[in-house]
Amino acid sequence: MVQSSTSIGIRSDSLANGNVIHDKIKPSLSISEAQEHTTKVSPRNNFRLYLSLTISSLGVIFGDIGTSPLYVIHTIFAGNPSPTQEQCIGAISLILWNLIIVVSIKYSVFILMADNRGEGGTFALCGLLTGENSRLRARAKQIISIVSIFAASLLIGDGALTPAISVLSAVEGLATTSVKLQKWVLPITILIIIGLFVVQMFGSGKIGLTFAPIMIVWFGVLFSIGIWRITFEPAILRAFNPWEAISYLIREKRKGFLQIGGVFLSVTGLEALYADLGHFGRWPIRTSWLCIVLPSVMSNYLGQGAFIMRHPEAISNPFYNAAPDWARWPLIILATIATIIASQAIITGVFSLLSQAASLGFSPPLRVIHTSKKVIGQIYVPAINWIVMLITISITLYFRSSSHLAHAYGVTVCSDMLITTILYMCVMRYVWKHHWIRVILFGLFLFIDVYFLAANAVKFFEGGWVALLIAIFFFILGFSWYHGQTLLRQHLHCYAQTTALFQLPARLGFLNGTNTIITETKNEELQRSKSLALERQMTNSDEEDARRTIPLINILPPSASLLSDEKDESHNSSVNGHGEDSVFRTSLTGHVVFTITPGLGVFLTTSSRHTPHVFERVLARIHALPQVPIFLKLEYARIPIVDISQRLKVQKYGSDERHFYHITARYGYSEHKIHLLDILELAAKEHSVPVPESRNVTFFIPAITVRVVRKGWRALPCKSILLIYAFLKNIFPFGQKNLHLSPDHTVSVGMVVPL
Repeated sequence: MVQSSTSIGIRSDSLANGNVIHDKIKPSLSISEAQEHTTKVSPRNNFRLYLSLTISSLGVIFGDIGTSPLYVIHTIFAGNPSPTQEQCIGAISLILWNLIIVVSIKYSVFILMADNRGEGGTFALCGLLTGENSRLRARAKQIISIVSIFAASLLIGDGALTPAISVLSAVEGLATTSVKLQKWVLPITILIIIGLFVVQMFGSGKIGLTFAPIMIVWFGVLFSIGIWRITFEPAILRAFNPWEAISYLIREKRKGFLQIGGVFLSVTGLEALYADLGHFGRWPIRTSWLCIVLPSVMSNYLGQGAFIMRHPEAISNPFYNAAPDWARWPLIILATIATIIASQAIITGVFSLLSQAASLGFSPPLRVIHTSKKVIGQIYVPAINWIVMLITISITLYFRSSSHLAHAYGVTVCSDMLITTILYMCVMRYVWKHHWIRVILFGLFLFIDVYFLAANAVKFFEGGWVALLIAIFFFILGFSWYHGQTLLRQHLHCYAQTTALFQLPARLGFLNGTNTIITETKNEELQRSKSLALERQMTNSDEEDARRTIPLINILPPSASLLSDEKDESHNSSVNGHGEDSVFRTSLTGHVVFTITPGLGVFLTTSSRHTPHVFERVLARIHALPQVPIFLKLEYARIPIVDISQRLKVQKYGSDERHFYHITARYGYSEHKIHLLDILELAAKEHSVPVPESRNVTFFIPAITVRVVRKGWRALPCKSILLIYAFLKNIFPFGQKNLHLSPDHTVSVGMVVPL
């Protein structure tokens, strides 16, 4: 929603000579932060979008849980070729109450309540716990950050396993029709996986609307087969009695405990359900789960159980065997398509996590493409898409069958669920400030999480180590970036020079004869509290600036001699007498000698209050100051497109002799290409910034090289982490995303940072 507010402000500066300068501030628009929560739709406030997202979620989020009937019961009874009637009822009861307690209650009701600006997943909880409203101490916030990186890495490991096991389990249906088709299972699976990752560039919204009708048919088939089979053996309805599940675990003892790992497969994709919150919103997810998905999968599990009770010899593939013989081939085709769709949930969840990780500083700034102008959370991350695809193909070739792959699945997801529960309890206590009794009551879910984790941990050496290895790999990368960036900021804060913008003219010796500094601000009413809703990463630098208590540069007060009629003689030394461009100046502090160079110099910055390090580097090393210096900051608003009238915020500092400009350029999340020359043209047109027509413009960007100086075997772990960070920093030297720079106008300013 755009709110138009026209206001004229008068700025009064009391000068030393008593004069007052009045500047009219241009009318401006401010955008309401209601755009921030576009994913929080419900039937009451936006029914059309709510209905669209509900249908789309069927084609993205619930495909994974919806295709689990393909392999769950077969996995549970893998070591029991002829299950008894009581065993069938007990196993099905475990599955039903797992869906009811874990998915319907824990996640749909509680976990989905914890969103961070509309986004879900582990990093959403981390953002809440490390935000301003959290009562945790700084040390605890660091621990939360590290734990969140590990949890997200576990989900990425799951993201590589889920497409492999889903597609393999469906294509293996070919072997039930003819043994000769067994050799084609693996090649067809690989081709389908490649196609699955290729279509990700079209976005989860379009994919969801395209696949949703197929998934509706799929859930209808699941429901129909289940109801049909239940009519032959109504005794299976005893599974709704929770005592059947408890007594089954008591009777089976160790065997029942081991089968819990198979029961857990019924909630595959559960963490992706929470991670995809930003794509669809909590109410569409709840509606599609409770009204369509849950009844369908529950009836199908009951139907398979009823079929096995009458035909225990069909346990080799109960899903396909439970269907009529005439429907075998159509069901195989439909199941294959459904499993392709099923893999969407975890893939889109991984995209959301990587985007949040980059915003929180836990990941390098990967390129993020927003595929929807209505829902901010619908994104595509090309780099991680292809990496996960290669890992998925490698896993498929290694395990070669869904039965073997099922052993690898579960360890990472259970660990992620456990961490999510703990973080959610921390949010309840330290962010929402709930009473300890409520926190403890929710903590009862921990018993279920720990029980699942213990049952799946038994499968570690049978394949669980693969998923954990993938998770550890991504954790090392994420932690290396987080730790390295933390040390880099500390180093720059302590050793790198910077200057407050309002003090810069005085430091460089540009003063009026009246011993004043004129500061002109356009659109001053656009303060941060009333401006566009910005991504968290964009505000970190200003928050760090606000915490500075010790100035890095001592600004000396100008003496009377400096302001005398002969000030130029004490500060300027002519090189060849050809005017301003050939004059060296000495700053008031006496530490900087520089010359004015013709043209316009743009220094990219992340701060609104201080000079960037690259500017200080140019001034100290090259001893040059552009004729028109501009500090350019890019901000990303949480709306699709920022109107051109709101694009720029220009602040002018300096004196009658020299002006310094700070430009803040705002872009929406769907604006993928940012051309800096276009920003300058707009600044010249709208705010009268003196941009030369000859395009004599130079962009200065930092090129930081990290040099690891740790020595000794005790420092080996830290040194290894920093070496990885140095490698990543070389690949991503500058943190701005979607930025297009002209090589002819760009200068990289190097800086070696010892860590």
